[in-house]
Amino acid sequence: MEGKLEASEINLTLIGEIGYTTTQTISSGKGRTSTQTKYHHIPFYSAKAIFARPNLGQKELVYNQGHYSWPFQILLTEHLPPTLNLPQSYPHVRYYLQIMIEKTWYKPNKKETRYLTIFPRVNLLHNPQCLISTIFGNENRKDIRLKGTLNKLGFVPGELMVATLEIENRRNVLIQCIHLSMTQLYDIGRNSRKIIIFDTVLPNIINLRNEFIRETFSILIPNIRLPPSYQFHGGLQASADVHIYYTIRFVIKVEGIFTNFDIDIPITLGTESNSVLNHDSPPSYNFVVSHAK
Repeated sequence: MEGKLEASEINLTLIGEIGYTTTQTISSGKGRTSTQTKYHHIPFYSAKAIFARPNLGQKELVYNQGHYSWPFQILLTEHLPPTLNLPQSYPHVRYYLQIMIEKTWYKPNKKETRYLTIFPRVNLLHNPQCLISTIFGNENRKDIRLKGTLNKLGFVPGELMVATLEIENRRNVLIQCIHLSMTQLYDIGRNSRKIIIFDTVLPNIINLRNEFIRETFSILIPNIRLPPSYQFHGGLQASADVHIYYTIRFVIKVEGIFTNFDIDIPITLGTESNSVLNHDSPPSYNFVVSHAK
């Protein structure tokens, strides 16, 4: 029937899945081996909306040439991991709508796929422990002691992080610089990755021998789309595990051999925060920030 569409059902399915890779070594004989990459896709969510199906006694749907539309809504479950990475990059967490025109058994079905971005709401107010200040510290073999405070451990993109560093340097050793970085780490299935969100040098602590240094500064968490901290364990037929977390790292570089030391501070990245920024915070430095692409 030229110019007409015949179908047994028209539906739409929202699918959430993780994708990751594994490798295996294959022997090809005569002592030769090769590495093979396997691509795994584990669905953890599926919701279907049926747009049209034949009425009782009707064999199939028949649509004349034209434009047709069906309103729909799909209620997302409360706990879903955030979209992570491009749909064709591995590892990933991806969601997609699949529109299906199902036909009779002897005709091929037609389907169309559209990818979506889904983020869960992570309100920092639901985790009050990440909204209080924290103290951190470390020292090296030359008795350089660093103690610091961070205004809190929970942030959203575009928010200021305020910190104070106190350094005891009784031997007046040369402190070359202090690197500050923010890192995104994630585990998806059997794959783990680490991405540097920013990495910069504190401009007021460069090549100093002072016996005591105190520096208060603020830095802006990049106002870019970042998936929130999240841990998920689910799956429809197989286990789908996702863990996304962030750290702030201070690396103190000191003159000499084996004298550098560092401090890692886990932080929580949310999507919502009703906390009021402190208007008395020091102005943020004009940092040169390298964003991960």
